[in-house]
Amino acid sequence: MLSGTLVLDLSRHLPGPLAGRLLADLGARVVKVEEPSQGDPVRQVKGLGTLLLSGVESVALDLKEPDGQEVLGRLLEKADVLLESFRPGTLARLGFSPDLLRERYPGLVVCSVTGWGQSGPYASRAGHDLTYQAVAGSLAPTAAMPSVPVADMVGAWSATSAILAALLERQRTGKGRHIDAALLDAGVHANLVSWAMEAEGPKAVGENLPLTGALPCYRLYRTADDRLLALGALEPHFWRRFCEAAGCPDLRRRQYSDSPRVRRKVEALVRGRTLAEWMDLFAKADIPAEPVLSAAEAREHPQVKERGMLTDRIGYPALVDGIRPQAGAHVPELGEHTDAWLGELGIAKKGKGIGRRLSWKRLLRRALGRET
Repeated sequence: MLSGTLVLDLSRHLPGPLAGRLLADLGARVVKVEEPSQGDPVRQVKGLGTLLLSGVESVALDLKEPDGQEVLGRLLEKADVLLESFRPGTLARLGFSPDLLRERYPGLVVCSVTGWGQSGPYASRAGHDLTYQAVAGSLAPTAAMPSVPVADMVGAWSATSAILAALLERQRTGKGRHIDAALLDAGVHANLVSWAMEAEGPKAVGENLPLTGALPCYRLYRTADDRLLALGALEPHFWRRFCEAAGCPDLRRRQYSDSPRVRRKVEALVRGRTLAEWMDLFAKADIPAEPVLSAAEAREHPQVKERGMLTDRIGYPALVDGIRPQAGAHVPELGEHTDAWLGELGIAKKGKGIGRRLSWKRLLRRALGRET
């Protein structure tokens, strides 16, 4: 769907590269611009590089060097989207201020993915997903480590949707946009259920909310064989069916109770049967409840397998006309496409700041004649 769209991705770590990968899945040509010595740190995390970099191209440029900046400028002449995750002001110090980009490349869509945003007292502050979620309030109900980097993930998705909207608008106006995508904003947005609960009054850190464990009908429970069961009987008819199947009619009116005594009673009830016994009951009564699976178990789940999300890679999280968009499987080596792009741009010689620096292992292999 994005065939013919060129995206230059200067971002690093998880949110920016994920946005780039989503655009690649949708058909864009994504060129990842990486610093020559180590590249994007995701390359050093086993498995993450494969998930985020498959289907993109890699050009190695040192943007602190004039030659690297020159090549980037030439690439921008061809680009539709520039995706970057530097701290505010860094791109300007490298010679590509917002005003210059707008003047020289008026149709370019620029998306800046940062932790705290381009403005405000925290704009230049260091951070990671955990700290953005902490400030956004999304860690408060359970006061526990999150299992998913929500701010990073939602930040990538929101950046991608804003980029697509800007590209659509450009078809009408011919003009690009600058998108300020803050991971803090994404964390705040993802916490919308907590904000809704605030209408009843402020909540303290560690105070469970209806969807984070306060309700007996919507919680995780241990079974007799020490497996975790996710019970989602949030609607009255589902809770009624649960009480009937479990043989506890006295609990029917306690569905939305916040009493610890009621929760303990349901805990003891669930502990009385194995996971398999509960799943058999729930299947017959059509009750929303499922076992908590590990990632390995999820990969083998029949519904996950049927949807085709997980093969050797992870797919785009939607089907389009019955087909799951997905970028190519090849994961580029650092700087693999540098020479090809120099040729496409008509730059004959490599200068300082252009091209990948070989590691000592690669230099040794080359010296031994094992690599050309």
